[in-house]
Amino acid sequence: MQHGYTQKNKAILIILCMLSLMGCVEEFEADSIKFEKLLVVDGNISDQQKEHAIKLTYTSPIDDQTDVSNAASGAAVWVEDNIGNRTDFIEQSTPGLYLSPADFAGIPGRSYALYITTSEGDSYKSTFQTLTPAPEISRIYNRYSVDTGDGKSTSTPGFQFFIDVDNTLSSSQFFRYEWSDAHQVIVPYIKKYKAEIQPNGSYTITDFDEDVKECYREDHFQEIILQTSSNNEGGSLQEVPIRFTASSEFDVTTKYSIEVTQRAISPEAYSYYRKLELFNESNGSLFDRQQGVVVGNLQSVNNPDEKVLGYFEVSGTTSKRVFLALTDLDPKGFEHVYRTCNEHGIIEFEGSLDEFYNATDVPEEERSTAILVRSVYDIFDQLGGLGEIVQQMAHRHCVDCRYNGQLGKPSYWQ
Repeated sequence: MQHGYTQKNKAILIILCMLSLMGCVEEFEADSIKFEKLLVVDGNISDQQKEHAIKLTYTSPIDDQTDVSNAASGAAVWVEDNIGNRTDFIEQSTPGLYLSPADFAGIPGRSYALYITTSEGDSYKSTFQTLTPAPEISRIYNRYSVDTGDGKSTSTPGFQFFIDVDNTLSSSQFFRYEWSDAHQVIVPYIKKYKAEIQPNGSYTITDFDEDVKECYREDHFQEIILQTSSNNEGGSLQEVPIRFTASSEFDVTTKYSIEVTQRAISPEAYSYYRKLELFNESNGSLFDRQQGVVVGNLQSVNNPDEKVLGYFEVSGTTSKRVFLALTDLDPKGFEHVYRTCNEHGIIEFEGSLDEFYNATDVPEEERSTAILVRSVYDIFDQLGGLGEIVQQMAHRHCVDCRYNGQLGKPSYWQ
């Protein structure tokens, strides 16, 4: 009896402590935050001939639970250079997205400003920005590296990609970088059959006539990458870190490509991006030290006190793409690559697929492990004639490339 009484008292004490703590927590009220509806501008032009994009949106309240788009639709958007030439940007089917003509390209040495008139009649403009040509990227290369993350989680081995620029003397000293990459995935086995599970737990095997042998998995930058050069350093950039890719990302890769774009930006643009970078780094939670609103180079014509978010960037641009075989990757990094199709071989099975996936042919003490292993296998072919049919099974990542990418070769792929 004494034991039960003690346990009951402990339970009551815990509940009282929890209620006490809950009573000490002040409920956060989103209404206490003053909301300002501000225009957000995201766009740039360069000396590359292409469709250049300007995206216009409005800020949303922190407690906004609606699905209503915050796109700034119906605006008049154009760019003017310092000698009065005007280029209109036309809104696309995506609300708030405005594109220039496909043959538009900025001219090095000229200055450009962005003008916006919203559907409500509010006008905005940027300061003039001079377009400075960017130097050519000399080399893209990789080196084995270990990403320690935040220093608290497990370290990640992989490949750090760098660039070198041999001559920056004729350009800006301030640069911003973008990257995009693609993994080619060619599976080793041709999928001729597919299996579908039925309500009673059995499987139906039918012909498979799609070509799922070759896919591509593409990715692009999500971070701000900045670099400065100085004539005192010989007018070059060496070992600029661009992209870290974990070794695990190459588990089914056949060939890899990465493109790096280098933008020569103004000192003002560099300062803006650095502030934005610091703001994002410190803005991890609601209670972090707030840096305030990062204001760019745009202002309201109607109301000089109105804040406008975003930046209109004018930059000279160069790009370089390389295609890499697996042997072109640093061997030290490749030691950490788990090659799925090398580690998981073909399993030939003479029974039905429900017997295969339930591992009824395996001793009971080993069955749970076998079920786990076989769960990642798919049928891709059959052997045999009039007698017993043998099912050929392989890891699903090795028979259907769609598990690791999308069908269709990119236009740039060699």
